[in-house]
Amino acid sequence: MNNLEPGKVNRVNREQFFPGGKGVHVALGIKELGETPALLGFWGGESGRWIKNFCVKQGISCYGPEIKTWNRTCLTFKTENAWNETELLETGPVVEESELEEFRAEYRSLLKRCSAVCMCGSWPRSNENLDYNEFIKIAKSENKKTFVDCSGECLVNALACHPYAVHINQHEGYEIFHQSDPLQIARSLTRDCDLAAVTGGVDGLYLSNGGEVVHAVNRIEHVISAVGSGDCLMAGLAVADFRNLSLMDTVKLSAACGTANCLRDDLGMFYKKDADLLFQQSEASHIS
Repeated sequence: MNNLEPGKVNRVNREQFFPGGKGVHVALGIKELGETPALLGFWGGESGRWIKNFCVKQGISCYGPEIKTWNRTCLTFKTENAWNETELLETGPVVEESELEEFRAEYRSLLKRCSAVCMCGSWPRSNENLDYNEFIKIAKSENKKTFVDCSGECLVNALACHPYAVHINQHEGYEIFHQSDPLQIARSLTRDCDLAAVTGGVDGLYLSNGGEVVHAVNRIEHVISAVGSGDCLMAGLAVADFRNLSLMDTVKLSAACGTANCLRDDLGMFYKKDADLLFQQSEASHIS
């Protein structure tokens, strides 16, 4: 849009449709980096089938119950005024008890065939008070690493189970630790996980394993959209750990994937060639 004016009729100049959901973006990023993800979710109505078919065409195996209520649509507005990047997020479906049980059963089955689990975003509405707690505990009982990216109460509850890796941004870290410095947030976060990744926007990524902290940033001239950059970063973090990269190369790959998303029109997706180039150009350093 040229401009978004509150309280008025606004006309759209151009629209594009992209598959969404944090887990979807992470799976697409892992696939783009050349690894083999499996995606577990709730596939709701026509929108859910569209998202699932998109992922399958990219070579991603998809699992989980198909439900009647449509997956939510989220609108991101690109404008030339202060309303740029305004987002409207629908409520999404309500999941039934039988659908949750099917989800849990597939989760346990997939755990036996994977090396790690990325748990990303918020849960759909249901009669249960859903959190990642039980899924972290199940994964740990199978000696599988858990990567978590969520916020608010869901994050607090997940941290109580000590997941392997956690990614949050500076604002989410402030809500939990009442600290604004992403470096200090990363250090605090490692009390509740083994690997803490904290993004500080244009200031880059801080990564701590509890013993040392490394930092990486990529500077680009033109940002198409930063929506989904955290998900792409999570994909890089999981792949780097799977490949047993050093802490320094892990922070470089993670930051590169997050920044590469800003160079592509498709929200929450990046090109491997961009991530490879940014990895080589990354400004990275040891902090402690």
